Amino acid sequence: MNKIILDASALLRFVDNDAGADRIEALLDQARTGKVEIVISAVNWGEIVHSLLRARGGEQVNELLPKLRALPIKISVVTQDSAEDAAKFKYSHKLAYADAFAGSLALSQSATLVTADQDFRPIPASALKVDFLPNKSKS
Repeated sequence: MNKIILDASALLRFVDNDAGADRIEALLDQARTGKVEIVISAVNWGEIVHSLLRARGGEQVNELLPKLRALPIKISVVTQDSAEDAAKFKYSHKLAYADAFAGSLALSQSATLVTADQDFRPIPASALKVDFLPNKSKS
C-alpha cells in the first residue's frame, strides 16, 4: 500500500478549499477505500490547529475539529527518536522545525510527502519524494 505523508500546508489547502484541495480530496477518497495510507505528524497536526485558531477563532475550530478527526488520516506520535530525526532533517535541509517533522516522517516511512510548502523544493528527489500542490492563484 502506498503511504502518503501530509504536511500542514496540504491539509490547510483542503480545509480552505484552495489550490490543490481536489488532490487532497482524491487522496482521502483513496484512503477511504484502502488504496493509500495517509499519515501526518502530531507536530504538523498541532500546527494545523494553531493556524485555524489564528484564522478562524476558537468557536469555528471547535466545530471543525471533529470533522478533521473523522478524516482517514493517522496521526504519528512524536517519540524521542522521531524528534531527533526531525532535528537532523532540519539541520541537513535548513527547514522550519515543524516542516522537518513532515520531511523526516516521509523519509523514515519511505513515503511521498504531499505539501504546498516551497521550502521543500531544494531537497533532491533522490533524498525525498515530494508531491507539490499547485501554487495559490492570485485573486
